[in-house]
Amino acid sequence: MESFRSVACRFNVSKSTSWDVLKKTSRRLLEVNRLYGIIRWPTEHKDSYLNRKKFHSVLLQGVCNEKKLFLDQIRNREVIFYNDGHLVGDLAYKLTPTLMVGFKNFGNMTEPEINFNKRLSMCRIDIENAFALLKGRFRRLKFIETIRLDLISAFIVTAAILHNACILNNDLPYDLVNVVEEMQAERGNDILQVNNDVVENNAQQKGLNIMHNLPIGR
Repeated sequence: MESFRSVACRFNVSKSTSWDVLKKTSRRLLEVNRLYGIIRWPTEHKDSYLNRKKFHSVLLQGVCNEKKLFLDQIRNREVIFYNDGHLVGDLAYKLTPTLMVGFKNFGNMTEPEINFNKRLSMCRIDIENAFALLKGRFRRLKFIETIRLDLISAFIVTAAILHNACILNNDLPYDLVNVVEEMQAERGNDILQVNNDVVENNAQQKGLNIMHNLPIGR
């Protein structure tokens, strides 16, 4: 990760020129994104910028597929989940019929519940790796030298677009294991859990049905 000053010196241009190049490139990629719909920035994400580590940051909520490609954000009632499908999430999310989360561990989990959490965690590896690849490839995302939210949003979604482009062209970093481990160290070891709030009965029943139909020990 280099500063704008060092990048400017490397290419023998001024720091302001480096910023102009970055802004123009980002805007151009956003135009391409609007044309082809590679990825879209969430529109309902402005209530709080204080993260769980008690410092301010811009939070990126992402959904990816098995290829680690970031997908469009899902808004309520705008996406149809065919064949009773659903997403898989972590403890930050509430259990719903279209979002499965794990069982909270109070020390008395049954074998089917442990098996369910284990398999759900395995499914979440793709999104963990996707974020690790994004942060590993674009280290500047850890500290963006501006307080303008419009530019910060543009830079982040630009990085996500480029991430997808790299995946589609089979361009993967050689140190994937290292960037994944680094990200896991930053986040800590989260325990998957069911939200304690009252949830819809059909969401609970769906989770239980999946749990009881999972093979154990394979």
